[in-house]
Amino acid sequence: MASYSFNVSTSTDTSQSQHTYLTLQERNDSIASQRLPTIIFLGILVALGIIGNVTVLLVYGLRYRPTTFRLYILSLAVIDLLSCCIAIPLEMADNLFPLMFYSEALCKIGRFFGNVFKIGSAFVLIVMAAGRYWKICRPFSTPSTLKSARRCVAFAIGMAVLFSWPNAIIQGLKVRSYPGNVTGYDCSIDDDIVKTEFPFIYSTILFVVYMVTFILLCVLYTKVVLELRRHVKKTSSFKLNDKVKKSNPRITKLMIAITLAFILCYLPNCVLDAGTTFKRDYLFPPSPLVLGLLPLLSRTFFINNIINPVIYFIGEAKFRRILKKYLRSVYYLCV
Repeated sequence: MASYSFNVSTSTDTSQSQHTYLTLQERNDSIASQRLPTIIFLGILVALGIIGNVTVLLVYGLRYRPTTFRLYILSLAVIDLLSCCIAIPLEMADNLFPLMFYSEALCKIGRFFGNVFKIGSAFVLIVMAAGRYWKICRPFSTPSTLKSARRCVAFAIGMAVLFSWPNAIIQGLKVRSYPGNVTGYDCSIDDDIVKTEFPFIYSTILFVVYMVTFILLCVLYTKVVLELRRHVKKTSSFKLNDKVKKSNPRITKLMIAITLAFILCYLPNCVLDAGTTFKRDYLFPPSPLVLGLLPLLSRTFFINNIINPVIYFIGEAKFRRILKKYLRSVYYLCV
């Protein structure tokens, strides 16, 4: 995730007298209080994400037969669960201690894995969309096997790691100096890197990756939907229609819903990243409203880590039925 320079600015400087300086703790607490909505928001996501994704892993892992669709669902659930356990807590710590983040190793490792989870989700969705396109639009070609799907998912995660490793170099501790000999440490772009072109180049590459991902997903699913409509209207080729019927339109709808949720969740973050990257300055003039709102908007992509279980519950009758059965069992055990 890009580091926004406005995040560490604070309006408390104007309140200090000529001879009185705020301590590091006071400055840190002032910024943290401005980010309280973000901290609460992230805490809610952690709780809901862990519960939701563990539920998905149990239901799909134990009650569904092995298929490529099940593999994609489980892969996304593992990525989302790890994000809820690693990436989001790090962001909470960053917001709680904006000037007192002393562990450079935790900053680098956390931001690296955060990027792996973000990019990994995007690439797994591409694999999922490509598999659906292959099955719907190329029904007479060799079908994708579970083994080949596993290889594609593994390759997607490997590519995510490849695109994420520079973040472990770019991210680090940024020293913040204030009047009164007060020094703070922020998990942001490393002081040794911040004045180089490396952060700009890397942010530009990631922006292009996400834009290509969005476009590719839209193109693949547009082709799938158009092909399904064509087969609905066409009645002469019964053999082809049988192939399409076996593809299960319900699964296609679920995949499209998952993809739309991903795009909507990641779009605000991509826009903010692009603005910060290309402007190379404050995106908006610092103010209490901006300092409180922008950290929240820049992390809305984490909603994607909790939304998929909701999509399955709404759009998948079998998932809903199994979950209700589990909940009834838990209820009877408790009472």
